[in-house]
Amino acid sequence: MAKILGIGNAVLDTLFTVNHYPDENEELRASQKQQLVGGNINNSLYVLSQLGHQCAICTSVAADQEAKQLIAGIKERKIDTTHVQTFIKGRTPNSFITLNSQNGSRTIVHYRDLPEISFDFFAKIEIEDYDWLHFEGRNMQHLPGMLNIAKTFLDEQPISLEIEKPREGIEALFPQANLLIFSHHYGTAKGFNDGETLLKSMQELAPHSNLVCTWGEKGAWFCSPGGEIKHQVAESIDHIVDTLGAGDTFNAGLIHSLNESKDLQQAVAFASQLAAKKIRQNGLDDLLTEKNSDHPLANIKQVTNAKTTVVESLDGTSVVLIKFEGKIKAYENNCPHQNVPLNEAYKIDVNPFDNTMKCSVHDAFFNIEDGLCVEGPCWNESLKSLSIRVDDKGDIYLLSE
Repeated sequence: MAKILGIGNAVLDTLFTVNHYPDENEELRASQKQQLVGGNINNSLYVLSQLGHQCAICTSVAADQEAKQLIAGIKERKIDTTHVQTFIKGRTPNSFITLNSQNGSRTIVHYRDLPEISFDFFAKIEIEDYDWLHFEGRNMQHLPGMLNIAKTFLDEQPISLEIEKPREGIEALFPQANLLIFSHHYGTAKGFNDGETLLKSMQELAPHSNLVCTWGEKGAWFCSPGGEIKHQVAESIDHIVDTLGAGDTFNAGLIHSLNESKDLQQAVAFASQLAAKKIRQNGLDDLLTEKNSDHPLANIKQVTNAKTTVVESLDGTSVVLIKFEGKIKAYENNCPHQNVPLNEAYKIDVNPFDNTMKCSVHDAFFNIEDGLCVEGPCWNESLKSLSIRVDDKGDIYLLSE
């Protein structure tokens, strides 16, 4: 496996899961809050680490308390933090993310008040010790010099550049990289309607580079130097759980496959499959672990809106299923009041007029729609919502968390 150095940003992510995207001026309660480490390069390195590579990050951090949390989180991902530059002035970068549990979409608000990696700091790294360098296409004050050093001193090691957004002067840097990865955000901002037309234009700017452009559910387009532009169809996903980090996962899969001497077509196919797998689960943890069984929990015909259906997954999780407005809701069968099953004493009573379920032990009432306790001893707490998918036969499967 390879030693990979990633150069870009690391941030603290605060993730709020909601049951729908809020309207302006709406007050909305989140069903879950998580604080994670994130950032494009950081996420890609985490996936590459899971794929067996030795990964190191070159990024900047502040000198505040949150920076300690950020560094600890990066280390937990088995990413080397030797090349982290600390700035006394500034605050740790934060991203505040709203995740819509209905369709997996995410809306991100970034906060950054911190300088990025300096050219002088990067120049002191012995980049020859690494087998691959992956740059995030930002930090335009110092990125040209860093790419120039990499191109000058590296003989065989590939250099990849992620272009997520338009930045003034970035097109002049394209010939410096062996692999250019474009996002559809960059493409649409530049006026392109798909990845094919974008890559046709980019072939003139970087004729000696491998070019890849992802375009969400439309798939990915790619071409080798001097080759024809080809298209990879996006894998069909019947239930989207979480799209956050899918692009970073794709980039990691691409780098991994090319490092394994796969051709570009094979690499794009693998990257697409890996990104699709990520979208079917929450977060990036245990991305390569096969946790989802082929054994269904139940069939949609067994679930109604008049009563709950309680089933057990193969890993022993007790699951409450109920239909609400034509969709299947799934909750862990555990009352947050005293951590006992909702049907511990008797069946779970359903009130179809109030759309609530009642715990049989101490009469706590929970919304069917979002699992929130609206009356009883655990008022304002929530049942744990579980991710499921329903196939075209109506079989219901529990997804990885």
